[in-house]
Amino acid sequence: MQLTISDLDNLSTLARINIAPEEKDKMLADMQAILGYVSEINDVTGDATTADHTTYNVVREDIVTNGTGEKTDAILANAPATQDGYVEVMQVLK
Repeated sequence: MQLTISDLDNLSTLARINIAPEEKDKMLADMQAILGYVSEINDVTGDATTADHTTYNVVREDIVTNGTGEKTDAILANAPATQDGYVEVMQVLK
């Protein structure tokens, strides 16, 4: 896809930015380079629907491994100060 100066003007209007006339050629070249790079990435990654491999979920099941309160005593034993089953901390806001 080739961008034109009118495309750049339209994008700058949509983005609500002003581009100086002397900067437009450099900005256009930079945007062309970015779009070329994105195009290369798309060519490498391809489309998941056309790939030869099957896509599957690699995220593990969300299984609770610790019951509520099982580790409370161990945590409180390591805290520098506790009060009524809670970790006691210094007051931050006065």
